[in-house]
Amino acid sequence: MTSLTASQRGDMVEALLPEAAGLVVDVHEGSADDIKTRLRGLTRHELEAVAVVLAALADPDRGLKDALSWVTFDEHGQPAATPALAVVRTVRDAAPVVKPKGYGIDTSAVLRALSPGPAVELNRDERRLAIETGIRRGMTYDDVAERLGMDRYSVKRAWDRAKDRARAEGRWLPPVAVGDIREAS
Repeated sequence: MTSLTASQRGDMVEALLPEAAGLVVDVHEGSADDIKTRLRGLTRHELEAVAVVLAALADPDRGLKDALSWVTFDEHGQPAATPALAVVRTVRDAAPVVKPKGYGIDTSAVLRALSPGPAVELNRDERRLAIETGIRRGMTYDDVAERLGMDRYSVKRAWDRAKDRARAEGRWLPPVAVGDIREAS
């Protein structure tokens, strides 16, 4: 995956400021169809940039009640009762602590990396998914290693770690890689 330079990111944000502003207006004054139409016209990268622009427009120290004051209806469209907040909280207070999740996963890049053809650059999370996907589909450690430009031992270690993570989360994974079953016979 390629990353944008600071100048390219700035240009993208500048270009998407009208979309972000339009989304703000649609959310406050438009309809659900207006919002859907606006969002459908954007690529995944543009949606991410719009999210960043919108976050930049928001004041994290603004009172949460004040920030949501435009919501005067409930989920059924009926006038909402004003909630009695014991403590006036800010937008910042409402933000959960989030662990970094990496750069996201481009599943089409993962699938291209496992297929014959030119090498595809993957981030750490994508490489992890490619190893799990390849092994689950019956590829040997050597096949996966060749496709991802890794050595066999690294692929085996990554698969073992994936099994340990799955067990810790209560998910099931086959105890033996499908590729190993094929190699053993």
